[in-house]
Amino acid sequence: MKHNISITMEQTLFREIENTRGREKRSTFIEHLIIQGLKNYKTSQNNITQTSTAKITNKTAIH
Repeated sequence: MKHNISITMEQTLFREIENTRGREKRSTFIEHLIIQGLKNYKTSQNNITQTSTAKITNKTAIH
């Protein structure tokens, strides 16, 4: 099931999306960007967590 949402964005971002998407439907393209952004966000959060855990583990091992 799909949900309909409404967002506002800066004109420069809107133009960049319009110029990049080509002939693809706007909603499909924006959905693709959100999916990719969430994947990247989750990966970066996972990396931060792993780095923090490694630092804590290394400090504990030194003491």
